[in-house]
Amino acid sequence: MNKESLLLAAWRLNKKIPLLIAVLLIVNCLVFLGLQYFLSPRLEGLERRFIKVQNEVRKQRAGSQDSGQAQAVFWRAQDDLGIFVERIPPRAGLTGLIEELFDLATSAELGIDQINYDPQPIEGRDFLRYSLVFSVTGKYKQVKRFVYSLEQSDRLITMEQIGLTGEADSARGDVSLSLRFSTLFRKEVL
Repeated sequence: MNKESLLLAAWRLNKKIPLLIAVLLIVNCLVFLGLQYFLSPRLEGLERRFIKVQNEVRKQRAGSQDSGQAQAVFWRAQDDLGIFVERIPPRAGLTGLIEELFDLATSAELGIDQINYDPQPIEGRDFLRYSLVFSVTGKYKQVKRFVYSLEQSDRLITMEQIGLTGEADSARGDVSLSLRFSTLFRKEVL
């Protein structure tokens, strides 16, 4: 059977399929021509423009000595510093911090006997650095819960020393946690 008779036989059986194939072939050719002659040149132009803009941005970043950019960085740093200073509570907030420590210990089913603190002024700043030292004793799970809740506090706290020791009476399974951390408070202006 030759090609002509095969196409003729397909046409006689179902006229819709060869028409559909012909339409799809024409649409495919039109899409190819559209991509080749219209979209590809536009895409190449956009790529060249993108590369040019990217090079300009790289040059600006490399030469960020520009005073306008330096000023913008300075003002952003000033804003960040202002936000940081706002988060530092006044000295009267020490009572709230100690109350929060007792609440965290109570929620972890631990007790704090006493908290020692030592205020130290920071030279050239209107801040006081308070070092707080205390210890708690209980089951490891309770101590772990207490440390986790302390870490989740919104306060600015710097852990300076943390020690975990087992108690002499190991049958109870208690551990003792000693903490030393510091935080900042603003000096109150009179």
